[in-house]
Amino acid sequence: MESPVPSALKAGESLRLSEINYSQDYRNGEKKWELRAKEGCFRDRTQMFSLKDVSLRLDPAKTTSFTIKGNEGDYYRESGRIVLRGEVVGRSDDGYQIETSLLAFSEEEECVETDSAIRVTGPFFHIKGDGLVIDLRRKTFSVKGNVCTTFNYGAF
Repeated sequence: MESPVPSALKAGESLRLSEINYSQDYRNGEKKWELRAKEGCFRDRTQMFSLKDVSLRLDPAKTTSFTIKGNEGDYYRESGRIVLRGEVVGRSDDGYQIETSLLAFSEEEECVETDSAIRVTGPFFHIKGDGLVIDLRRKTFSVKGNVCTTFNYGAF
């Protein structure tokens, strides 16, 4: 973890940092994910980092990378869960985009999930719905409910 300057602590905080860059690697040295934030604070009692202006880059082994940005987020160190909130936008390197208000990444399951309303845009479609699951291991995504899909047949 890198952060050039610690800041003044508020009640309940163990550590306050700015310009955070934290990454998790596979055993072979390839980057698994990278978390960046403008600022954040760590709470020892809950083992949680609360973050502002968050960017999470997911680089599953030998697959397309995905970058998710949110206004706020939390990293739960013990469970390996990262939750982004606010205006959450995710973009893949191969042209797909997700918009929602809340999105969670599970490090253990290599899965991105939300129960909030979503909008997914791809090269030839637009999807709106309630909730989403992206399984990075299996390279699949599914919308949980109330799905409305529009296809652009000209792009086929």
